[in-house]
Amino acid sequence: MSDAIGVLERIAVWSPYFSVSTGPADDRWRPTADLADPATRDALVADTAARMDTDEPRVAASTLFFGYVARVWSVAIGSVVDSGRCIRLDPEQLLWRNDAGLHLHITEPGFGDDIVTEVLDRQIEPLVHAWRDVVAAGLLWGNAASALIGAGRVIGSDAQPLVDDLLSDPRLADTVDPATGRRRSCCLYYRTPTGGVCGDCVFPTPPDDRSKEMP
Repeated sequence: MSDAIGVLERIAVWSPYFSVSTGPADDRWRPTADLADPATRDALVADTAARMDTDEPRVAASTLFFGYVARVWSVAIGSVVDSGRCIRLDPEQLLWRNDAGLHLHITEPGFGDDIVTEVLDRQIEPLVHAWRDVVAAGLLWGNAASALIGAGRVIGSDAQPLVDDLLSDPRLADTVDPATGRRRSCCLYYRTPTGGVCGDCVFPTPPDDRSKEMP
């Protein structure tokens, strides 16, 4: 068993978001690079909207994006805390499958570059660029920061220095108010039929004007 597989097995017990399957992959798995393709994105957003019972693509896209980056952050931060090295998350090698949400697979796990390169540069920034005509880029970066903080909380104090360092990246630095811990944008979950506001939402309560746009 490779060192990288051992890391993935150890961190998988922390939460389902830290879980990545490994080994030979069938044709249900596709490279995460495909998530930047408009047709793939739109099909996933439509499926998510149907499951959420919303007719707003941006709401579904925000939720889908949040869930995906939460999984990527969890794997990356978990591997660094566990081993001091980040699992390789190259978009051509990290695979996804839609099963009521995006699940991850790596055929031959290994270690890659630093976490900024693996996650922010290779995964999140290209996806923000590709999805910003459905959801505002500022909102997506806010989702990325919130998902990062959430992944760190699952791990605990060992992850906090890494989370703090990542939040200083210019792409994330202005997404959360350091004084309050609240983000500066809203993920739009309150606009779903049963949704409220999240604990770190810019809104303390759901806005009365549900047509309100967020940057």
